[in-house]
Amino acid sequence: MKSTGLKSICAAVILVGALALTSTANAAPRPHNASSSTFNLRGTWTVQVQLVDCTTGNPLGNPFPSLLSFAHGGTLTETTSNPAFFPSERSPGHGNWSVNKNVYSAASTAFVTLNGALQMTQLIKQTITMGGSSDAFDSVAAIQFFDPTGNLIKSGCATATGARFK
Repeated sequence: MKSTGLKSICAAVILVGALALTSTANAAPRPHNASSSTFNLRGTWTVQVQLVDCTTGNPLGNPFPSLLSFAHGGTLTETTSNPAFFPSERSPGHGNWSVNKNVYSAASTAFVTLNGALQMTQLIKQTITMGGSSDAFDSVAAIQFFDPTGNLIKSGCATATGARFK
């Protein structure tokens, strides 16, 4: 019973986070505009990702690196070294990003395959904030996995820190 309650709470937290991110992530991309923000997200970033328990925020497993590239016009490309996937199992993620003041929203989708057959898609929606530097950011993400017909099969959460690739 305790496990079911915890799963329900976790699902509710993810749903609320996903709904909040959806409202900005689904908006038309608004690339960085120097007059509306002091910082510029465009470029390539090395990112340390930490999977976390959605309810408590406690770390799950070891952190792993990813690369995120934010392009002019609002497109996003990401590649991960998440040890849960062999490199041939997960495609790079493709998506979009937008900005509202110094808070960025990003969403990307990747394919997860086994022996060339689509097993699931991974959707990552994140909120990115830049602190006192244009060379660093923090991120909070909601992660969802869908079967090939679009049914949600599992979800999770992550935090990340990014450093501008130089």
